Amino acid sequence: MTQPKTSPDFRIENRLGGVGWVEAVTANPKVPYDHVNAKQSSQPESQEELFFGAAAVRYAKTLGNKIQKKYHELDHVAGDPFMIAIADFHAPASMVWSREALMGYLYGTGAHVRNINGKQTAVPMAATHLLGASAFPAGLFTNADSSELSAVLFSNACSVAKLNRVGASAGADTQGLRYTRIGNFFDRTPGALKGIPFCLDVTSEEYRYLWPLGYEPWTAELEVFHNPHARNTVRKDLLPEATHWFEKDGEIVSESYYETSVLWSQTLIQNIEDPMPTLDDLVLGGAQKK
Repeated sequence: MTQPKTSPDFRIENRLGGVGWVEAVTANPKVPYDHVNAKQSSQPESQEELFFGAAAVRYAKTLGNKIQKKYHELDHVAGDPFMIAIADFHAPASMVWSREALMGYLYGTGAHVRNINGKQTAVPMAATHLLGASAFPAGLFTNADSSELSAVLFSNACSVAKLNRVGASAGADTQGLRYTRIGNFFDRTPGALKGIPFCLDVTSEEYRYLWPLGYEPWTAELEVFHNPHARNTVRKDLLPEATHWFEKDGEIVSESYYETSVLWSQTLIQNIEDPMPTLDDLVLGGAQKK
């Protein structure tokens, strides 16, 4: 990774996967808030709002502003894949639940659970526009209008908590503190509708050996959402340890490098003498949130 030009922010290269350019941006709130002490936001109750509501609109505006810069037309970018890396800070702790909104905006689709013949089943739902007065079109990647954008990079772990966890799980001195991560693993069972709850000490072997390195990787939460209509496609080898979302046989599917994938989590830092939290501690006062 280098920064040879003022824009885009980064040039990335992999001897197996070619090159690409990345512009980094954050989805920010209309009114600034105290990131440390603010009361965390709540996930929308309806699936329509979760996938196509205010969070999706914020993604749309943020990505749209960057697309209008036409970075792909710069001489040093032309012909190479161009990507936008986005992280969400539009509301306190919104990165815990806003990933679905990004997917809703990019692909114009979401899902809700319905009882069909006595069985709970995930049912796709599509949208042509996002909710709200702005009526932004949904499905940035559903046609060739944005073909200059090759992919969107995303992580729901752009936090100080991530920096702490990687070091602690790799054996750094925790200085008398305990780092506990609470959240949901992705359940790879066919037809699964919910994640698998977990509550683990970051320094424990059970946690560290969730990954083959023996500690939490930097790339554990990195996702690449590919544009099926991209003029210059991103090779998966360029970002080999990421989870890649792409179109296959008419549907959006994913491939993960790591078996363990965390849907969402919160990280609690305590004095080592304090009692270990439990799965009931899902709303964490003073927690650092992923």
